Amino acid sequence: MNINIADAAKLICAMQSKTVLVLGDVMLDRFVDGAVTRISPEAPVPVLNQSRVHQMPGGAANVACNLAQLGLRVHLIGVCGNDAAGTVLADELAAHPAVFYDPVKLDSRPTSLKTRFRAGSQQILRVDDEVSEDIDTAATKEFLNRALVAMDKADLVVISDYAKGALPVSLLAEIISGAKASGKTIIADPKRADVSAYAGVDLLTPNLPELKTITKQSLSSIDAIGKAASKLASEIGFGSVLTTLSARGMILSKPDGTQLHDPASARDVFDVSGAGDTVVASVAGALAAGAGLEDAVCLANHAAGVAVGKSGTAIIAPGEILAHLGSAPPVTGWPEIAAQCAGWRDGGHKIAFANGCFDLLHPGHIYLLATAAKTADRLVIGLNGDASVRRLKGTKRPHQPAEVRSAVLAALPFIDAVAVFDEDTPHDLIATLHPDIIIKGGDYQADAVVGADIVAARGGKVEIIPTLEGYSTSKLIEA
Repeated sequence: MNINIADAAKLICAMQSKTVLVLGDVMLDRFVDGAVTRISPEAPVPVLNQSRVHQMPGGAANVACNLAQLGLRVHLIGVCGNDAAGTVLADELAAHPAVFYDPVKLDSRPTSLKTRFRAGSQQILRVDDEVSEDIDTAATKEFLNRALVAMDKADLVVISDYAKGALPVSLLAEIISGAKASGKTIIADPKRADVSAYAGVDLLTPNLPELKTITKQSLSSIDAIGKAASKLASEIGFGSVLTTLSARGMILSKPDGTQLHDPASARDVFDVSGAGDTVVASVAGALAAGAGLEDAVCLANHAAGVAVGKSGTAIIAPGEILAHLGSAPPVTGWPEIAAQCAGWRDGGHKIAFANGCFDLLHPGHIYLLATAAKTADRLVIGLNGDASVRRLKGTKRPHQPAEVRSAVLAALPFIDAVAVFDEDTPHDLIATLHPDIIIKGGDYQADAVVGADIVAARGGKVEIIPTLEGYSTSKLIEA
């Protein structure tokens, strides 16, 4: 399975008008970070010197936040207590305007709180403060009424079940029945061993340990995993089963025995907290936007690859997914490169921009571009299109068409992306990409460079690099 950056960008754009209803166990994830330098004299346990505490939405709430970050509107229904953790969770969700948080509040139970203690990148302890008993009849009725009303305006329904009691079996049956009657696609992320409670959903998304528990099999090979999941889909009645396999990627299994394995795309693995929620959100967003199941799974695999490289419960931005598509060609359209630049910025990278005709690449060009690359983490080139070159240089230019010139530039190891523009200047392209630094060769005044006002308004700058004497494209062509 594969999806290119252009198709992924179109898919993410299509998500912007969609609404997803998320139902399930909301929780608050707390991370206590510090350093361990000694063992306690009281017991053979490490002493953590706390340096930082931060909190974020977890469980179904993390799914909702991931969907919102992808640009979708989200209606989130869960169960929480009237307590401090519930207040913090509501405050954290309020930071995501696209999420409408609609909790069933109960005095009889606490808000689920998971506290992870970490020394550097190593988790050393997790403490759970929660109850897992099913909510009572009155709360179940209230939850169902809210869900059925919200379902009318949703494009897709996600059941995020962490087996913490918010979704009794009777409630699941009513929700699935209502969604099917409304013609809504349903995704269920299970935690319970008896998955017959999810019968009728379009996609079940267990991880491998969960699938082993469900099927009571060891499932060591990809083939065995795929066959077991296909059998499960056929016997219970799921549209498909998507099993996440950690370092081995994920496998999509259908009731007819068809299995499609998508290997992992992670470049670095730092923390797997919430990565499963990222997968569910990405698949849900893509399906809501009209994607086929295989494209949705491929997009989710790249999102997961980003998520595991982050610390804490991960929230993934669209640009990060597009930037992660390492097989994507560096010569693409403005929207795709703009999204890729956004991903680089989300990752803390500075972006430099240089432009020109680059008709016949010579040592002067190489010097300029190599020097430009050293000023930032990423270098994007704005290349004058053929019509633009003719207006600037005359009817006999360019000597080489834009496709050739852009391919040559893209082959240089220090260039990260190439965007072609047909205007006389790159002003509009700069306004679209928002680079941090504009590079210009020669003896220009910085404030006279096209786009200087745009980067200055965002705290960026213009850098002038002296050109190498003795090199000229015009002289090369005339020689």
